[in-house]
Amino acid sequence: MSKKNILNIQTILEMLEEHFSLKMSSRLPVIAIYSIYELRMERSARYKNRILLPLQVHTASDKHGFGDIEIYKSDGQPFEIIEIKHNKPIDRFIIFDILKKTEQVNINRYYVLTTYKNGFETPEEEQFVKNLIHKIHKDCEMDLIVNGIITTLKYYLRSLDDYDTFIKIYTKNLIYDSDNSTEVKAYHIEKWLDILKKYEIA
Repeated sequence: MSKKNILNIQTILEMLEEHFSLKMSSRLPVIAIYSIYELRMERSARYKNRILLPLQVHTASDKHGFGDIEIYKSDGQPFEIIEIKHNKPIDRFIIFDILKKTEQVNINRYYVLTTYKNGFETPEEEQFVKNLIHKIHKDCEMDLIVNGIITTLKYYLRSLDDYDTFIKIYTKNLIYDSDNSTEVKAYHIEKWLDILKKYEIA
């Protein structure tokens, strides 16, 4: 069976979900979203003259800035921020923390993405957060979007003509991160290579 027949959006999502299920894997969804943004920066008019910053070290003690993935304007001001939660539901306290971090700047759009299956722990918390987001947009004009990572990847992948390019970039970024941080371990790389073989991509 050829790559062309095998590699589609559903297959890629299955591959990523399997990879994200590994222990100590909180960095992997960040790298997946970053990889898709590398492609989006080239293809979307929204990101013309915008700068995708390199990934920071993900540990809380070393982390600085506004989120896990940051896109800036050419004048050095933050434009779009992506915060990623792994196996953690979105709640009001995450939103409160974002408000505190961004109170001195004007950010056009802020995403909070999670791998947590239902996004929120309860329907009541979901409604509270949605009401809070509506108020934030009204008061400070920041477009705050909460969503699932797999849903977001599915949406972004639809805009790509060549899924193989995404796989190559994700693989490259995993290896780079493994060489330059302590978060992506050797077994994360080994498992990804196993997944590529399993789906006859490698």
